[in-house]
Amino acid sequence: MTKRYRAWFLQGDSVQRTLTFYVMLPLLALSGIAIGIGLERAAEFQDQRLRDDLELVGRAIHVPVSDALIRGDISAVQAGLDSVFEIGRVYGASVYDTEGNIVASAGVTERDLSESLLAEQVILTGETQDSYREVAGRDVFSQFVPINDRGDRIIGFMQLNRRAQDFDNAFTQLARIAWGTWLVLAAATVAILVFGHYRGVNRYVTQKLEQQRREQEKMVAIGQVSSGVAHELGAPLTVIDGRAKQLMTRHSDEDSQRQLNAIRGQVQRLTKMVKQLLAFSRTPVSEKQRQSLRGIIEQACQSISYEQSLQGPELTVTLPAEEVLVEADNQRLELALVNILRNALQAAKSRVDVCVVTETNTVTVNVRDDGEGLPEHVTQEELLKPFTTTKQIGEGTGLGLALVSYIVADHQGQLRLANASSTNAKHRGCIASLLLPRAKGRL
Repeated sequence: MTKRYRAWFLQGDSVQRTLTFYVMLPLLALSGIAIGIGLERAAEFQDQRLRDDLELVGRAIHVPVSDALIRGDISAVQAGLDSVFEIGRVYGASVYDTEGNIVASAGVTERDLSESLLAEQVILTGETQDSYREVAGRDVFSQFVPINDRGDRIIGFMQLNRRAQDFDNAFTQLARIAWGTWLVLAAATVAILVFGHYRGVNRYVTQKLEQQRREQEKMVAIGQVSSGVAHELGAPLTVIDGRAKQLMTRHSDEDSQRQLNAIRGQVQRLTKMVKQLLAFSRTPVSEKQRQSLRGIIEQACQSISYEQSLQGPELTVTLPAEEVLVEADNQRLELALVNILRNALQAAKSRVDVCVVTETNTVTVNVRDDGEGLPEHVTQEELLKPFTTTKQIGEGTGLGLALVSYIVADHQGQLRLANASSTNAKHRGCIASLLLPRAKGRL
């Protein structure tokens, strides 16, 4: 597995984790909370419905039972209770006098409620009371309904029992349906996320690997052509420069000197291009050593100083006080810095500033000029392509930034180009940043 493939794979895992922890899990949690709240409300509604149902049964027999109790017709009271019990919606029904003594009963009932606080409260308040109780070893929901005579005086009360299981069963079925639906939804969401994610990652990785293969093949072809052209041009250019130099010693008139100087100038330009072609086509080395970044920058500044005139832009270098180390091929990293400095000095009006920004694991070398900046219509990707230049025709080869980009990439770093964001004309220009991994330890 290549480093880029691993990076893309890890990036895919990062996307999956982001979707899982910030999208899927919150949605499932919110839906679960919503279902929980909904079931709680449904349970309250179902509980109230069953209470109301039991209350309707009590109202249906309240009048005939009350009349029978007033007349003292116990058989009529018993008949009323039996009719309710036969409906099947009541587990037990009974009538008590004001002392809590049983008068008549049907089904499962309590024989004596003389010590019941709930029964006492019904007699005292004259209001219906209900509660979950244990009757004959069974959990029931009991409702106590006061019985009044025609003068609205309490002459007893009626107890209606319904199994507590009736309440639970009604809600359990609803809860099973709701949570079953939620589990199906959660499983479907996870399956869609996993399948879609890995399918997308696989397609993304395949496309990137194919793009990387095409880029590598293109760069190999460019490197081979560049190397061949450089070697073929090197010898003829040396001969031309030598012959022009000889002719300058034989023809001292002003016109001949001017023409021969022009020839030598063009030869030097072509020689510079040949050197860049050779540098571009050179295969990156894999053996790197722990180097002092300060020493590499100072050497690059020293090298570029030989190309600058006294009237050229001022080069200012600001280095950190601490020792900063990088794993680097000294010569190639210096070559990258020289190319960046050369571009900056050629674009600058009066000055170029070099500064180093250090972080825990990275170090950034910023090279800033006060020139016109990068054209807005050209992207960084285009600028880093071989033979792309923003300079005038005949002034650049378009290989410098491409060379820097590949050297920095070979050091597991990045090259970034951006215009300085400033409204002050004196502070405009371009910032070229070389981001490199910071090495641990000491020299």
